[in-house]
Amino acid sequence: MMVQLARMVLLTAGALGGFAVSRLADWSDQTGFSPQLVIFILIILGASMGYLLGSIIGRELTEQYRRIEQQIQDFDTTDLLLGAIGLVFGLVISFLVSNPLRLLQPAWLGFLAIVLVYGLVSYGSTQLFMTKRRDVQRRFGGAFARPASAPTKFLDTSAVIDGRFQQLVDAGVLEGTLAVPRFVLVELQTLADSADDLRRARGRRGLDLLTTLSLGANAIQVFEADFPEIPTVDAKLVRLAVSSGGAIVTVDHNLTQVARVEGAQVLNINEIASAVRPLFIPGDTIQILVVKPGKEPGQGVGYLEDGTMVVIADGREAVGSEQAVEVTSVLQTSAGRMIFAKLAL
Repeated sequence: MMVQLARMVLLTAGALGGFAVSRLADWSDQTGFSPQLVIFILIILGASMGYLLGSIIGRELTEQYRRIEQQIQDFDTTDLLLGAIGLVFGLVISFLVSNPLRLLQPAWLGFLAIVLVYGLVSYGSTQLFMTKRRDVQRRFGGAFARPASAPTKFLDTSAVIDGRFQQLVDAGVLEGTLAVPRFVLVELQTLADSADDLRRARGRRGLDLLTTLSLGANAIQVFEADFPEIPTVDAKLVRLAVSSGGAIVTVDHNLTQVARVEGAQVLNINEIASAVRPLFIPGDTIQILVVKPGKEPGQGVGYLEDGTMVVIADGREAVGSEQAVEVTSVLQTSAGRMIFAKLAL
């Protein structure tokens, strides 16, 4: 929105400037063109320059606005309140103190003295009030406490198509707002319209999933964001995460590495899945102390260092000794993990 507004304002200003320039001199004699054509050319030239300048300024203003908004969100409510009170108090004191300074001669010396008084007194008053924030927090408890909010999670194309992020949200692993920038949605639509069957199927899967998850308490937000000067979607996503303080959710290894080099927060779903996978898989051999008989005939039971139970077939006779056992299966439930094994040959 800010980019369009800046373009409109500077395009209008550029067109008016071009028209004003056309009236400054007799350009017809110098160029050989008719007066109407000269006016038209200068207006078009001024409007074009205004449009280009508006695009540049609008993008910079948008990025600065997002950065300032994120910084304000990071401030504690107590700090903002005390800082505002201190600033108002300092401005009132400065106004009362600076009145006699208006009589100083020469006039520029009086103006300089007034500016210094306003700056120093306002800054000192603000800092003085800020030093009392701990006392205010202690006195009023959590009245001004701002709940810690998780950073916004930006889904990239691969994460949307993968779909496992929704299971992480349901499990409470992914906290905060889930958002999809418009340029990611455009890439999904491009995939869905592709002539390649595989790419088309992946794109349609991603769009179907977003449609399904667009409602409810954990609805995914689609918002306007773009960086026209950046050609690739991955690079745009990294810039967005860095400038806004959000985190990228992806399954793309290359994007993960690049984003971390750029200083962006990244949650790679494949890394999360790898971190929670079983430590042992069928066929692995481990050394374990058989500590007691199992519930079933012939079974022995041992425990790993983390407390995981290992049920050993035909291990009753080995109770009290350390044995090499071969993992046969791993049972993972919401209540924990259980490993089944047999004595290694």
